[in-house]
Amino acid sequence: MGGSTISNNQENEVKKYLLGQLEEADEERLELRLLTDPAFSEEFDTIVDELADEYVANELQGEERKRVEQHFLISTERRNKVKFAAELLERAEVERGGHNAGSEVQPVAAHGRGIFERMRLFWESQSFALRMGTAVAGLIIVVGVVMLLIPPNRTAGTYALLNLTMSSAERSAGSQTQSVRLEQGSPGIRIALSLPDQVPQAKSYRVELLDVQQSSRNLPITERTAHSLIVTIPANEIRRGSYIIRLYGNEQRIPGSYFFNVD
Repeated sequence: MGGSTISNNQENEVKKYLLGQLEEADEERLELRLLTDPAFSEEFDTIVDELADEYVANELQGEERKRVEQHFLISTERRNKVKFAAELLERAEVERGGHNAGSEVQPVAAHGRGIFERMRLFWESQSFALRMGTAVAGLIIVVGVVMLLIPPNRTAGTYALLNLTMSSAERSAGSQTQSVRLEQGSPGIRIALSLPDQVPQAKSYRVELLDVQQSSRNLPITERTAHSLIVTIPANEIRRGSYIIRLYGNEQRIPGSYFFNVD
């Protein structure tokens, strides 16, 4: 990787992480670094792009290719990234008068796709850092307009609310890290955790909260629906910083994590 700020050993560790080959303790350490080190996060996104390109170009074979399909491509974002790259490759082959007949990747058909679908695939194929920057800029504009038009009406005793979606396999799998601010007088944070569609419903769930020091504790589930779990964290039990939530179904770890920051 030209201009890389991480060592070869770190790059190999990231690839193992993406392919589901790291121990859980090493996964947690890497995910916490992703939350706190922007430069490492950019390098991570670059490795994700390279792995997707290698898969599309059929440069991965055997067990490594199988692991990409079982772990790396569990993320909707990455599947769309691969489809987008495959479509570009197919177009290049057509323009050269050939066709990559041996490719094992089925490209997305370009014909008949609407402009919004093309925009969505393009957006989801971009790096996490770029999407985060764009999303934050858009959010700032929206919040500014709302603050001008609507007077603040937050009152003491109101929970800060978060709706989190599981990032499949790790932080960069389709779910952006959200931030929440605890106002003075707020009793705490109320978090709605969307249950992953691809995982069968469990009879019982356990929710584990981890901070940047990797200390952990279980969060009580205050409400459960068919599609989500609700947990609350009292204001006096949480501080500013980055957090990871892990989910267990029937005491088995469900792959992926939820991420959020407290400002």
